[in-house]
Amino acid sequence: MLPWWGWLLFWVVLVGGSALWLGLLVRDVWRRAGALGTEVSRVSEMVAALEARADELREVDLGPVAATQPPHGIREEYRAQRARQRAERRSRRAERLPPWARVD
Repeated sequence: MLPWWGWLLFWVVLVGGSALWLGLLVRDVWRRAGALGTEVSRVSEMVAALEARADELREVDLGPVAATQPPHGIREEYRAQRARQRAERRSRRAERLPPWARVD
């Protein structure tokens, strides 16, 4: 058995070690909370910038909706767009062909 001062020393070391361990945990949590606050402020600034950009895009007039237009007009517009894309693709491909394969 330990004498009375041995038990007292044992409990003081036990409580002091626990307090030290809890202090280290609290310090770690405090540092992480600071880092989290910094990250949250950075993200809130980014969200504010994105919302401002979204507000700008909402103000852009997109023109008439296809559902309210006559079908033959939309079909012609689609066909003209497809023909324009085909012509652009053909011209890009022609630039990459070797000279002997080009049709002029």
